[in-house]
Amino acid sequence: MKKLFLTIGFAAGTLLLAAQPQVVAHRGFHAAEGSWENTVSSLRNAQKLGVYGVEFDVNMTADDSLIVYHGPKILDTKLHAQKNRFAEIRAVKLPGGLEIPTLREFFAQGQKGPSTKLILEIKKHATPQRETQVVEAILRLAREMRLVPQIEFISFSRHACDEVLRLQPDAVVVYVSSDMAAMSPAEAKKRGYGGLSYQLNVLMNRPELVDEANRLGIATTLWMVNDCELIDWAARHGITYVSTDCPDKAEAYLEAVAAYKNKK
Repeated sequence: MKKLFLTIGFAAGTLLLAAQPQVVAHRGFHAAEGSWENTVSSLRNAQKLGVYGVEFDVNMTADDSLIVYHGPKILDTKLHAQKNRFAEIRAVKLPGGLEIPTLREFFAQGQKGPSTKLILEIKKHATPQRETQVVEAILRLAREMRLVPQIEFISFSRHACDEVLRLQPDAVVVYVSSDMAAMSPAEAKKRGYGGLSYQLNVLMNRPELVDEANRLGIATTLWMVNDCELIDWAARHGITYVSTDCPDKAEAYLEAVAAYKNKK
């Protein structure tokens, strides 16, 4: 992985007139010592860092428990995030002795940092019917804990995205894809989505999608952004958010660029 923050010399020329993207911590700030991705620890670390938001993954277990874990396979086991029961999954210890959190536990930490957006990815499930159950359960909990305004719902599943809006019309919904034939911003706007989150190869090969999104008022997220050149590209092209595994370094780099701008 390239170092994010070496010098602002390159940034000075490329970012001077560009709006800076905001930072999303991919699966939380898990690079911090003693942490792990998609844990309460990674969320707490990101809140302390002060990034725009924390992206995390939600699956529903075989016995209908909502857990925060990328999956589908559970680390170093034969367990499956959607095919096994919660008690089996909970018994697994992550590095550092950390636990796979329930969504309720993750939300409880989220409440402690209301300025940090919760970028909740609804993982694809086996059938549209199951995805509807997942969306219903997530929204029920989010409403109970009064967190809907703090959440941005994202998914690779168009069905899940549509179900969120059907059940919560005021929700912020973002469609995610790594497909070169990705959904256009015009279609996203027509469906009521507030944004598009695309893998870097999509947007870097089709920058016209960013231009169209900006014209239509659709937010864009670029992932994964783990070096300064990609942050520069995102800024030059008007990307709204960058999702990164190194949120601390991305924040430091952008702060350095901002400081340089203020001296001009």
